[in-house]
Amino acid sequence: MTYSCSPTSRLLFLIFGLFLITTGVYAQEDLTVDEGDQAYNFIGIDEEGKEIALEDYRGKQYVLLNFTATYCGPCWGTYKQMNRVQKKYAEELKVISFHWDDAKAHWKKMAEKAKIDFECTSIWEAKDKAKISEVYQIDGWPYFFLIDKEGTIVAKWFGNNEKKLNRKIKKWVL
Repeated sequence: MTYSCSPTSRLLFLIFGLFLITTGVYAQEDLTVDEGDQAYNFIGIDEEGKEIALEDYRGKQYVLLNFTATYCGPCWGTYKQMNRVQKKYAEELKVISFHWDDAKAHWKKMAEKAKIDFECTSIWEAKDKAKISEVYQIDGWPYFFLIDKEGTIVAKWFGNNEKKLNRKIKKWVL
């Protein structure tokens, strides 16, 4: 048995399908985050091979999340700054550097040459880095997100600017 549709029926099905897509029934939901939104939780692997998630710090500490890359010149200026901030606000703040590339061995060589002993949490591995990049809208490095104890993004900014970093932390963490 074969079914056929009239041109009018086909047009109605097409209009109904477009309606479903544009109203969000079948549309992909917007997962991007911005200031005022809940931070997107992801699970990464730290330097010791331990799984860590952003939600691990909810209710306990602020999180300064910094997206960096090995071949990003301005990123290298942030590591000592983040060490100072982590040391100064150890009880109130957790600093996490999310390294975007997989050049861990090369990064370590460069850090040694630059005499950088990075003491903050580093994430080199995470499931679905592309999705994390899309959600956080990472279009360059370094990119910072300050997340409060409830998991809300209270500030985000692009670039290496130590004065801005200190102002944001003093405004929100203290």
